[in-house]
Amino acid sequence: MTIRRYSGPTATDVPGEYRVWLSDQLSPDFRRRFRALAESNEIRPLRLRLEKNAATFTFVSAGDLKTELQMIDRLLKEANG
Repeated sequence: MTIRRYSGPTATDVPGEYRVWLSDQLSPDFRRRFRALAESNEIRPLRLRLEKNAATFTFVSAGDLKTELQMIDRLLKEANG
């Protein structure tokens, strides 16, 4: 199963923070790979945070959503293996 960005980003109640919905629930292996990749120097500034029991995550935007979503899509592709 390939996890991809399903919808979003949608602004949360926190200024600058957005939520992205994913196409399916995340396996424990996918979550581990995603978290490890999210700690890279390129991605870390987004402060990605997986929701505990949902197929969503949040991130903090620096103001360039188009570029940030491209980075997120690359991250998801890598995490899928």
